Amino acid sequence: MREDNTKTQKKMAEAVLVPLDKKANPKSKDGVFCDLFKDPKYLIQLYYALHPEDDTASITDITLVTLENQMLRTQYNDLGFIIGNRLMILIEEQTLWTLNILIRILMYLGETYQRYIKNNGLDVYGTKKVEFPRPELYVLCPKGAENLPEEITLSHDVWKIENPDQIFVDVKAKVIKDGKQGDIINQYVNFSRVFDEQVLLYGKTEKAVQETIRICTNRNVLSEYLVKEEVPEIMFANLSEEEQREYVYSKGREEGIFDTLANLVRDKLLDIAEAAKRVNMSTEEFIVAAGLK
Repeated sequence: MREDNTKTQKKMAEAVLVPLDKKANPKSKDGVFCDLFKDPKYLIQLYYALHPEDDTASITDITLVTLENQMLRTQYNDLGFIIGNRLMILIEEQTLWTLNILIRILMYLGETYQRYIKNNGLDVYGTKKVEFPRPELYVLCPKGAENLPEEITLSHDVWKIENPDQIFVDVKAKVIKDGKQGDIINQYVNFSRVFDEQVLLYGKTEKAVQETIRICTNRNVLSEYLVKEEVPEIMFANLSEEEQREYVYSKGREEGIFDTLANLVRDKLLDIAEAAKRVNMSTEEFIVAAGLK
């Protein structure tokens, strides 16, 4: 009976992956967080880290339902999966701590439920009670300070609601700063911290990426995952556009690209000045007349 229920739950869970809008934006390139937990063997480790009391769950019980970012083209490290009657959402806060992450969770939860209900043909306007997985919400803060709370809620932390009898929609998320020694959460947190340390030493460069992989592999931190060929590219792609521009600029200086460009621009300006002189015009007048400005 449990096997039949599991198959039904998985079939319904997989419907979440069907977009409501067939013209949805293409998915951004995954960061390490998303790429790591796309792999079922690491995803089940994540579930066990969050629910060590459950010794019956297996890889086949899990359906990944991580959504494409429908509203922005930037990458966010959001993870969703369904196991049994649980919808588990885990969002990584990569930069500064902000309570706005509760809004992201609420939007993510709403989008997931909307897909689940529509794609499974459930009638929320009918009289029959609709069955859907209950949510478990988590925020992972690998850079988190010690004074972060154990949990955050919209009612208490955002709206400051003191009267529990007031009618409102609430969201409560557990804040994870680290896992238990050696578990997959602890390994990911250690990886993130090593990467930050190497970026401080070498900047946003290939060297920082290479050293992070070397150090983590030697420490048996995500060592099996980090040997994948695409991981360095994923790590670099996970940098912001500003950081990538900084990287390109630094590489350009190292390789003399900017000196070459400067010489080309100088030669072109000399050509323009010479042409202007031949027609008895100022350089500025020539540029305007030639449609170069």
